Amino acid sequence: LTMTPIQAASLPLALAGRDLIGQAKTGTGKTAAFALPLLTRLNPRRFAVQALGLCPTRELAEQVAKEVRRL
Repeated sequence: LTMTPIQAASLPLALAGRDLIGQAKTGTGKTAAFALPLLTRLNPRRFAVQALGLCPTRELAEQVAKEVRRL
């Protein structure tokens, strides 16, 4: 798979633990750009809230949750 521009720009920073703000059009892979670094930091043995994603609408929250589960 090839990274999209938003992923190529943000993944190295996010994986290094840096804070960042990114903006890109719909369908450009923004969810993967923030979810992959988040998932690398989760401890699967710890059954507690470890991350929180905020979305402006219920529909977007459902889409993001589905993609995060897929990843």
